[in-house]
Amino acid sequence: MPNSGLPISSSQRELLAQGADLDSLPRALNPPATSGIIRRAPVDFIVSEILPFPLSGTGEHQYLKIRKTGHNTRWVARQLAKNYHLPYRSVSFAGLKDRHAITEQWFSIHLAGKPDLDLVGTRMDGVEIIESSRHTRKLQRGMLRGNRFRIAMQNLSGDLDKLQARLLKLKSTTIPNYFGAQRFGKNAGNLDLLNKSGSAPISDRDTRSFGLSALRSALFNGYLAERIDAGTWHQSLPGEIVYDACEQIYRHVDALTDDDKSKYRSTGLLWGCGENKSTGAALDTETEFFDRFSEVTALLSAYEVRMVRRPLSMSVTDLDWEICDDRLEVGFTLRRGMYATVVLREIADVTEGHAV
Repeated sequence: MPNSGLPISSSQRELLAQGADLDSLPRALNPPATSGIIRRAPVDFIVSEILPFPLSGTGEHQYLKIRKTGHNTRWVARQLAKNYHLPYRSVSFAGLKDRHAITEQWFSIHLAGKPDLDLVGTRMDGVEIIESSRHTRKLQRGMLRGNRFRIAMQNLSGDLDKLQARLLKLKSTTIPNYFGAQRFGKNAGNLDLLNKSGSAPISDRDTRSFGLSALRSALFNGYLAERIDAGTWHQSLPGEIVYDACEQIYRHVDALTDDDKSKYRSTGLLWGCGENKSTGAALDTETEFFDRFSEVTALLSAYEVRMVRRPLSMSVTDLDWEICDDRLEVGFTLRRGMYATVVLREIADVTEGHAV
């Protein structure tokens, strides 16, 4: 494990923080003509996970669909382990969900050779077990098709006709696939998590994970912003690694035909160990950007996180909405790893009703 002292100069840290400042990053559409407030109460932000497979009904793992309010995911996992006298490692989940919301989320519990948990009389404040089934394998991180959102935006002000037109536009366009502000924490504090223990190694797994994810996400956001400013985020560069949304795989292309452009999406790096397999103009563009962050990339490589890719754009599917007086209620579905708050900033200038 590398030394945890963050060898990032103040100038590079300041440049890195620009990628964590969602308010300053370019949008797909022109600046919105409407503003509003989200998450004044948990009921204003409802999320439901979508599994990528049907549950078999048999197997060593009991799956629980849990509706939670006012708690984060890890707290619920710890309480399940405590209440049922299980080791924490036997409880798994696919993704982290905000506590400032009502979320329906799946957990799996390894019960090899054991009967189902007796859920009768289960009591956890703000937690309701709404479904249970068995399955043959554990629920692993990222094992989701996506999430369905139902969000209320209150205290709308501005031009509501333009808001209506903007929502119609979002049904037929893609938007920047930024990492949301929650990835970086309050005042982008997660960018400094790996620097809080001085020279001592960071043994806490969650701290390492949050810190490394924040650094990689800020780099990605910064790269995406530059591609938007250059007008190339929808235009794959020669030699780029592109994402095939139909096959859900990444491919290397030297050049795209007109038919290819609707099929493939440009991508950016989540920096780590491994070979950047871009070539030509794409490799030159990525190298020029990441060379500006040599201290950050060196740290990420030292922690041996794996280099992976992420599409630069995302689609908002099943979009519907209702505007009534000064309230907007909007629903949509996103693939895993995509952020509802990034969609909302394309709709209006949004203020959080609570601290991030």
